[in-house]
Amino acid sequence: MAFPNAQTTDKSAMIIPEVMAQMIAARLPKAITFSPLATVDNTLVGVPGDTITVPHWKYIGDAVDFAEGDSIDYSKMQSGKTTSTIKRAGKGVEISDFAVEVGLGDPKTEAANQLSMAIGSKVDNDCVTALLNARLTLTHAAPDLDLIDAIEATFEDDTSEFNTEGSSPVRGVFYMNLKDYNKLRKAAASDYTRASELGDQVLTSGVLGEIFGWQLATSRKIPVGTYLAVKAGALGINMKRGVQVETARDIDHKTTKINVDEYYGVWLKDDTKALVVNPPVVSDGFDPNGSVKPTDAQTVDEIKAWLTAHSIDFTGKTAKADLLALVPAK
Repeated sequence: MAFPNAQTTDKSAMIIPEVMAQMIAARLPKAITFSPLATVDNTLVGVPGDTITVPHWKYIGDAVDFAEGDSIDYSKMQSGKTTSTIKRAGKGVEISDFAVEVGLGDPKTEAANQLSMAIGSKVDNDCVTALLNARLTLTHAAPDLDLIDAIEATFEDDTSEFNTEGSSPVRGVFYMNLKDYNKLRKAAASDYTRASELGDQVLTSGVLGEIFGWQLATSRKIPVGTYLAVKAGALGINMKRGVQVETARDIDHKTTKINVDEYYGVWLKDDTKALVVNPPVVSDGFDPNGSVKPTDAQTVDEIKAWLTAHSIDFTGKTAKADLLALVPAK
């Protein structure tokens, strides 16, 4: 029912935190690029503590023959463990009443979309960081078809006690910078399969095609010359608490502030399912995820890693001076 006075403020002009939280929560899984290849765990929501310890079991070995009267073979079960620290990521926007009333489009819906993208991109940054520190590494000069063989051989030759027969998918998703993808695409020629031909076999959103069973996807978060081979189950993502949206009014300037935060943890859940080709060279003492800003002493890869970890877009920037210019002064 419409109000008699057209100027009456109703809920259509209001930003309702609970509704926006539901919108963002619904969008977030799709906003996290790596979630289809990760084990996403929501069971820790509401559980105290900021450190997660996850056990993983070593293989006890194949069964052995035993004759009548012999004792069956027993093996001791042993487990390793991986720890992950819960982090908090947040982002906010401020919308004026004027924009809501007279602006073209729907600022409220766009705010929910942008905030979802911001949180999702931050989780992706941490996924990339975890993958860049994978135990399995490989050095390969250029993105060519021999690279696929080298990757599969490295996975196959892994001597980890957790790398058991049939415990891992044979293939997965191959992530790289778009510039490297273009080179590999040209090298593949007729061996390349378009994504449209894969049907329901596509493992994750953003897949562009497939070469020898490995699906290809690009990301600006990955430095040129570095490639990530990821199988399903490689990553673990723990959501400690559901998305929380809060709003606050600035009655003097007639604006509404909206911010969203998420508590989560990302770690390499199964190091037999992730491999990094040509890991970026990072000098001792510099942490791309830390608060210390890069200087001219850092390499281009280090600066890119820092910008990626802090959600700063450096598309089209390759020179060190141009990258450093993107680092905030404060």
